Amino acid sequence: MSEQATPSSAGGLGEREREGTIELLGVIAYGAISGFTRMAADSEMADDLALKRALAGMAVSEFHNHELLTDRIVELGGDPNAAMAPFRPAFDAYHARTRPRNLLEGLVKAYIGDGIATDFFLEISRYVADDSRVIIEQASTSHRDVDTIVTAVRAGIAEDPRRGGPLALWGRRLVGEALTQGQMVAAEREALSELVLGLSHDRPGATLHEVGELMQRLTDRHQLRMGRLGLSA
Repeated sequence: MSEQATPSSAGGLGEREREGTIELLGVIAYGAISGFTRMAADSEMADDLALKRALAGMAVSEFHNHELLTDRIVELGGDPNAAMAPFRPAFDAYHARTRPRNLLEGLVKAYIGDGIATDFFLEISRYVADDSRVIIEQASTSHRDVDTIVTAVRAGIAEDPRRGGPLALWGRRLVGEALTQGQMVAAEREALSELVLGLSHDRPGATLHEVGELMQRLTDRHQLRMGRLGLSA
């Protein structure tokens, strides 16, 4: 183990907890850089100048959040590229399965699909040390101009109400794909699983009951988002 990665240089974390924390930061950091590229692409599809500027601004925020996360990985003695690499196939496969066909689908994906993925990893961040959790919370709650997205989607549906049904189906598909991806990622990474279960530190981990409550909270938030867009959950 390198001097950079010693527990003392990682805020007193044990080695296994440090590994799990870096894995969590890595998966969120890769999600942020993916969000940056996709939001920038969405801005290219927007004809409305105000919407184009808002989407471009959101893309910039995504990149700033990515930097916050990767800086924390370095502070913990990790390498950002190595931390993100294991998650690239899962994210890229998810985005390949859920590639938007138009701007409205892209906006719904940014709000619904990415929103529930963010919620999932925020829930998991409850089981990391405070200094890392603060970074995750900061990076996960400041990258979406929700009102702009909601207004644009609702305006698109008002312009052609026939869009509502397909967009509702799209939203339901996105939430299923995002939850499946999040659960697979958490289960496949051993150090991350140990972090959530409390096996790598002396803080309480998640119980089966708490996991059930977590899933219910994610479902409730999804329904609220769909309602804001005027879509049936």
